[in-house]
Amino acid sequence: MPLSSLRRLSRCKVGWGLSLGVAAFAAMSFVVASRSMAGEVADPSATSPNLVDEMTLSRVIRLAVDRSPSVAAARAQWRAGIERRPQVTALPDPMGMYSLYVRSVETRVGPQRHKLRLTQSFPYPGTLDAAGRIVDAAADIARANYEKVIRDLIVDTKVSYTELGYLRRAAALTEQNHELLAHIATVAATKYAVGEATLADVQKAQSQLAQLEYDRILLLELAEVERANLRSLLTVAPDTDLGEPVIAPHAPLTLTPDELDTAALGSRLELRIARLMVEKAERGEALAALKTMPMFKLDLMTIETGGSPMPGADDSGKNPWTVGVGVSIPWNSDKNDSAIREAEFARDAAANRVRAIEAKTSSDIRKVYFRAENARRLVELYEETLIPQAEQAMAEAEAWTESSPKSVAAFLETQSVWLNFNLARLRALADHRQNVARLERIAGVSLDRPVTEEDRP
Repeated sequence: MPLSSLRRLSRCKVGWGLSLGVAAFAAMSFVVASRSMAGEVADPSATSPNLVDEMTLSRVIRLAVDRSPSVAAARAQWRAGIERRPQVTALPDPMGMYSLYVRSVETRVGPQRHKLRLTQSFPYPGTLDAAGRIVDAAADIARANYEKVIRDLIVDTKVSYTELGYLRRAAALTEQNHELLAHIATVAATKYAVGEATLADVQKAQSQLAQLEYDRILLLELAEVERANLRSLLTVAPDTDLGEPVIAPHAPLTLTPDELDTAALGSRLELRIARLMVEKAERGEALAALKTMPMFKLDLMTIETGGSPMPGADDSGKNPWTVGVGVSIPWNSDKNDSAIREAEFARDAAANRVRAIEAKTSSDIRKVYFRAENARRLVELYEETLIPQAEQAMAEAEAWTESSPKSVAAFLETQSVWLNFNLARLRALADHRQNVARLERIAGVSLDRPVTEEDRP
């Protein structure tokens, strides 16, 4: 391939358009939730979608969420939690009992032969409502976990999509350089045959050609591994064809670490789940106190009585009815106090988990923020300084094909530097986009601009 073509390739706008940011995770969760509750989510067992003609990141993410069994499992877990409320807020089932007297009890009004009894228990006032509020908190946690599964799937899809794009473009760049170097090796061998190049030049060209062939195969194999990973995230057949990722220019981060800290305190799903766990533990503490209070019982009983053998007996054969009221006696103070202390410790543990996540969030944001910004700076360094310098050096060394026959080694050296700079630039671009996605996971806000038509290849 001509050198001019490689230069045009090096100047192309390469970046990764992560059009659906983590700020959209919650909105997507609500949309997917409403569709799933209405039975509109795509069936993962259906025919695999066409991903050859259109493989934008937004479409890939929608397909991943719609088809994911992990999302479906989390959604079912959430719905199962919702169904618990009617169970825990209902009164205990009444107890009906039938007794048959093996030997009838003779009374003045007749023999007693059968007994029917109905008993209903009543928890202490407020106990059922407290249990219902715990279930509500658990359902809220299940919903947040459902949204977290969606968020993690989106981030994993972004990372995989970006990695596949990097590997495909790195392989293409390496293959184009392989073609150029093969041409140079042929020319060097021809020059050497007529005494216009040295044996070292020929050997160096051949060794670099072999290295490029190895790198090309490695990148293609890694790309195939990443395709398999992306197919797994999409829940499609292993032989599904995937198109080329849609690229978009990278952009610097618009929020500072302090601003991301503030956003994370209100948006990070791990923090929301931890706070819901505190709320659930506090409600559990209230329920534990109510469970130490007495329970009440209402008892209704009748006895079937036969006719009296005594003629003229008053109320002969009349069935007696009784109404009884009972109350449990929570006499075991050790058990009751232990249950309350257990609930208090659970609340303290949940509160400490919130503080631990809050403290770690700031550290995690700054670590990933540094990686993203460092990768961005590397991209700018390669694009604005190193690659232009390498191109100039290549242009000067390229004169060996037209004039001096002795500069093969210089050209090979500058060509190798140029290639490594461009590959490093592609790697830095991918690292930047992947770390932006990971930063979105932590902060819970969108940090990407949408892909426009100008970005499409």
